[in-house]
Amino acid sequence: MSNIQAFILGLVQGLAEFLPISSSGHLTLLQMFFGINEAPLALDVLLHFGTLIAVLIVYWKRIVNMILHPFKSELKWLIVATIPAVIAALLLGDLIDAAFKGEYLGYCFLLTSFVLLLGESINRFRAKKHKHVAWYDALIMGCAQAVAIAPGLSRSGCTIAAGMASGLSRKRAADFSFLMSIPAILGSAVLSLKDVYDAAQTAGTSFGAEFSALVTQLGGALPILIGVVTAAVSGFLAIKLMLALVKQAGMRAFAVYTFLLGAFLIARQVLLG
Repeated sequence: MSNIQAFILGLVQGLAEFLPISSSGHLTLLQMFFGINEAPLALDVLLHFGTLIAVLIVYWKRIVNMILHPFKSELKWLIVATIPAVIAALLLGDLIDAAFKGEYLGYCFLLTSFVLLLGESINRFRAKKHKHVAWYDALIMGCAQAVAIAPGLSRSGCTIAAGMASGLSRKRAADFSFLMSIPAILGSAVLSLKDVYDAAQTAGTSFGAEFSALVTQLGGALPILIGVVTAAVSGFLAIKLMLALVKQAGMRAFAVYTFLLGAFLIARQVLLG
């Protein structure tokens, strides 16, 4: 992975993580385009650290409040929202790895389009909307996040749409969705590090040696650093943009984009056999 490739991947990761168009799906497409075949899931997790930095910067006051007041704040609902994804990751780990090969990307992009439109429609018909997250909002959004593990299914899109369908306002659903990314990214990192540890045990080497080999396969420390920093900056801008857009406009434009992209990928797959 070159420095330019790392910059492009970081830019796309940061933008697509918080815009409802699937960061993992776009990263998979770019990795296929660039011919990056070395540990794509690990690369995805590393770039997600950049977007984690962006969330921590935007929501640092709310995060500090949750730490200081764990029972009065939304921390308990973040835990509830994280449980479905943890269960899905533990039970469907092998299927998730297979999905990162990109075979089902087109269909997942189409499903993202459908989910965005469905969430918008249900929210529009709701007479009353609430701003405070309840346990059922957290559980519904958590289940949506678990489903969105597959590349091409937007995590932010699915969780925001689920929150809107549950009765949350657009702004509140987006806020909680972005906060949900914190434990999701940390959990993915733990699972990825476990894979590195297992690989080291199988090869009879140390964890440090196996991790160094992985970094070397991805082009070295510099391109990884470039990708992470770029993802952090573009992620920060994407959060601000999404919070502004979600209040004024819906997510139909993003639904159109993911539909066209999904249809193109499916057509290309059919034509190329």
